[in-house]
Amino acid sequence: MRHSLTAHNRAGVITGRLDEPLSAEGRAAARRFARTHGVLPADVVLSSPARRAVDTARLVTGLREGDIVLDERCHERHYGALEGLDREQVSAHAARIVYLEAGGARHSVNPPGGETLAELRARARRFLTAILGLHAESVLICSHGTFLQQFHGILLRRNSLEALACHVRNLQTDRFTLRAGGEPQHQLVHAGLSTGLIW
Repeated sequence: MRHSLTAHNRAGVITGRLDEPLSAEGRAAARRFARTHGVLPADVVLSSPARRAVDTARLVTGLREGDIVLDERCHERHYGALEGLDREQVSAHAARIVYLEAGGARHSVNPPGGETLAELRARARRFLTAILGLHAESVLICSHGTFLQQFHGILLRRNSLEALACHVRNLQTDRFTLRAGGEPQHQLVHAGLSTGLIW
């Protein structure tokens, strides 16, 4: 699950590792999700340490914060000098950034002072390895858009570029069933919010 809506999502600001909280609209949407879908069952609930992810996990599961396992490996991509900037401000850095076109959007490969796309992909692989080592039948992960693109890409055997083309909306919830030796099964549980700007 991707975290619910923030003011940065609405304004088209790159948040990355900034600890932007959920907006009032985002908190209300997470509460609505919980009322509509009921409590999401999971043996383990993992969240990025970012406040927006932790609060989303808390609101959709009904768990106390202390019962949610925080894992730095599923934190959002670090965008370095681009964090906190909107599209117009990011354009001032364009000459220093390599971009890839995917899914109707431009994605930075090497944000100045941030995490490269290859580093993000490697971190998503390490996170998956850690999850597969858990003694749990079901795991709920509350994370972030760009991280989840690559994480989903690994699960669905898509390369980095193919993964970037699959936008993950706020509150989008995907279920993956992994069976030894078989293809992963994927089900879209909730399509997410149609708000927030796509980069």
